[in-house]
Amino acid sequence: MTIPTWLRSERAATETIGFVFAFALVTASVGVVYTTGIGGLEDARDHEQLKNAGRAFDVLADNVEDVRREGAPSRATELKLSDSSVRFGDPVRIEVQVNNTDTDANATYGMSARPLVYEGSAGRVVYSAGATFRIDDGYATMQTDPGYVVGDRRSHVPLLITYPRESGSAIRGSSTILIVAYRQSLGLDGRFETGTDASDPNARVNVTVESPRAAAWGRYFESLGMSPPPSDPSVADPDDGVVTYQFFTDRLTVSETAVEFDLQQ
Repeated sequence: MTIPTWLRSERAATETIGFVFAFALVTASVGVVYTTGIGGLEDARDHEQLKNAGRAFDVLADNVEDVRREGAPSRATELKLSDSSVRFGDPVRIEVQVNNTDTDANATYGMSARPLVYEGSAGRVVYSAGATFRIDDGYATMQTDPGYVVGDRRSHVPLLITYPRESGSAIRGSSTILIVAYRQSLGLDGRFETGTDASDPNARVNVTVESPRAAAWGRYFESLGMSPPPSDPSVADPDDGVVTYQFFTDRLTVSETAVEFDLQQ
């Protein structure tokens, strides 16, 4: 049986149109998968780079502790930049106010420090006043704490002042850099004692932190059992970048260490 010419033409046209639609569908699917896959891979890469920077800053924190506690004159930390930057942030201020609730004797200790900030596509990692923070989507989490000791009988607040060796300009690119920490001074900023070992400690201590990461500082203070002053609970609200938390003790020591950072390419 011979197929009419018009039917053969119609069938050929139908097959051609079907092939075009199938090819278009496959091409579109490949494009979507490619675009989505590449975006996902880039996100995974960026987050892995941020995680690696966090590990490097944890090592930096350990090295600074060697400088502060072990008497090392300097320590160097290696950091790989992958289309990211390291710079010094705006000053962070910490003030410690202590008052003997029996005698009204009081003292104030304070410091200002320049944080070290790593900034990549996925977020930031910050070393500030002895603590390490990771910031994702604007939310800061304290990764390494500054080593405060809070107790009824004895407490210790270590103040760590960090600042750039020279101009403190940012370094950006994909090179490997060294962050060298030099100890400049180490001493006791103050000692405050109430002279008692009563069951109810008599020294009231207020710690105020002025920082863009005030909320993370507040969570850290709460983990130590500190609380906002009952007279003004609003000072624990971090919205203005400042928090104040309180605790009671019989003896307080406040140490102060100054560390100079040098960024070397």
